[in-house]
Amino acid sequence: MTKARGEAQLIAIKLANGETEALKLTGSDRADYVRAMQKLRAWKPAVDLNLAITDYVAAARRLPEHVSLSEAIEFYLKRHPIGLPPKTVREVVDELIASKASAGKSDVYIKDLTLRLGAFANNFQLRISSVSGKQIEEYIRGLKTLGRDEKQRRQLSGRTQNNIRRLVSTLFKFAIKRGYLPKDHDEISGVEKATVDSGEIEVFSPAELQKLFAACQTPVKERGKWRTREEMIPYLAIAAFCGLRAAEIMRLDWSEIHLVGSERFVEIKAGNAKTASRRTVPITDNCAAWLERYAKSSGPVINLSRADKQLFLYLAEKSGVPWKHNGLRHSFISYRLAVIKDVGQVSLEAGNSPGMVFKHYRQLVRESEAQEWFAIQPLKQADNVIPLQIAANG
Repeated sequence: MTKARGEAQLIAIKLANGETEALKLTGSDRADYVRAMQKLRAWKPAVDLNLAITDYVAAARRLPEHVSLSEAIEFYLKRHPIGLPPKTVREVVDELIASKASAGKSDVYIKDLTLRLGAFANNFQLRISSVSGKQIEEYIRGLKTLGRDEKQRRQLSGRTQNNIRRLVSTLFKFAIKRGYLPKDHDEISGVEKATVDSGEIEVFSPAELQKLFAACQTPVKERGKWRTREEMIPYLAIAAFCGLRAAEIMRLDWSEIHLVGSERFVEIKAGNAKTASRRTVPITDNCAAWLERYAKSSGPVINLSRADKQLFLYLAEKSGVPWKHNGLRHSFISYRLAVIKDVGQVSLEAGNSPGMVFKHYRQLVRESEAQEWFAIQPLKQADNVIPLQIAANG
């Protein structure tokens, strides 16, 4: 009788509180309730069942219908593993650069890491574990070439995009090695490699090159002062008549340009070459004539941080010559091959494979054009003026 009276009082209390649903529990509902409470108490004894269900429903409602809460948690934990340091992209980039520098990597490589990955870190100011493959791919595809006018800027070439992808991959592998990412982290595999389009080889004509040299020497008024771009003449001459890559020219020291003696040549040391192999390139008579005025015993040949920008942002615009990507190097290889007709020698001088030279540069220009190219010289006049020798057909 006492037990029955207690049950009646409990029912009365629940009715008073509006908890009518509790009175309708069937045997299976009661079993579900008991099992749910057992699991909840085993996890956290003090957790309220109503609060747990409320949180679950709120979280589940925010997910797409085909995604479970468990899948969402797995996704989160994969990117934020318990026990791993919460390192930001910037922190890992700085550690990578410091590690490579202490390992004796070349200044060129360190500069490339600093430039490319520094921009990457600026874009992703968050934990490195939070960066997805999709985000990386969208970042790389969105990068543009430099240019004053937005209309002149274009998407990076496939080769450049893949080079950046390679550096980002190096960053993530370093993070895994340092224990900042789980060993099975592989977001970079989701970044599609860009198509490398060899494209059509474009070369400058001798007349166009003369206009570029003239633009270097033509005074222009900037910020109230008259100036020229004569400091670009060694760059232009070495690129046009020796075929060095832009980065190789920027690393050149005057001690590596040999203008005296029976053999005149430019030495590209292994550490400065793209292929990491030392090579020498003969200095033609006309190239020597352009360089002699500026030559020193030592010191950087180019003191500008981005001389290539001066070419396509300034000289091309002032000269009226449409800029051609890698045009000076392509021109050298094409004209040099037309003159000496030796694929093997030209490939050694250019630092390319014979197959590449044969495939892309054979029969690209006429020999008469090549002879005109390597005959472009400065006129010898007043000490403070170097006008151009303009060809009759120029």
